Amino acid sequence: MADAYKILIVDDDPHICEIVQVYCEREGFISSYSHNGAEAMKLLVSFQPDLIVLDVLLANENGIDWCRNARAYTDAPILFLSSREEDEVKISALSYGGDDYVTKPFSPGVLMAKIRAHLRRVSKGRREQLLELPGLTLDFYAQTVNMGSESIFLSQKEFNLLSYMAQNVNRPVSVDALFQLVWGMESLKDTRTVAVHISNLRKKIEADPANPERIITVRGGGYMLVARGAAQVRT
Repeated sequence: MADAYKILIVDDDPHICEIVQVYCEREGFISSYSHNGAEAMKLLVSFQPDLIVLDVLLANENGIDWCRNARAYTDAPILFLSSREEDEVKISALSYGGDDYVTKPFSPGVLMAKIRAHLRRVSKGRREQLLELPGLTLDFYAQTVNMGSESIFLSQKEFNLLSYMAQNVNRPVSVDALFQLVWGMESLKDTRTVAVHISNLRKKIEADPANPERIITVRGGGYMLVARGAAQVRT
């Protein structure tokens, strides 16, 4: 189940939530649901769904407003499920971040077909953001790093440093370039900040951080991620 897609259902009708959840589980998806917008927003952050099924009319909240706010936290497809059939409502839902619109009463089979179609696009996007190097895999979509079967926790800045070097594998990258990319400003000759983060990164991905073989220091002020037979980004 580690690779199962996660579906968040946001609807104030418990019966609808249960129906959608049952069909999701039949598909092998992991699902979670919420009946109100505030709780659903917290769940969005903690659950990190791959797709969201959202009602237009939530208790004390407009689902379209919820969708617009959710876009600050997720790029997951949002499929509206609603009894509202007016064109202006559909247009508004799709204009403010929605990806699809299904009217109630609905066919569970049609709903699941639409969910699968959107997840295929999500899957394609993920594959295009997977960079495989010998013994090291970077997932730009999930912002995770794996060494073999082991997942390595990196801070945001550590991941950004590693990903930039991985995209320039076997080529030196200057400290100034790394600083500007990760910190968004000129380094002003501040080499220590990058050095500290590189040191922390080495402790996590090097067999012997004191004698690094993956991230080497380049004479003249820079670093290089070394990988023999490096693979390209998978498509």
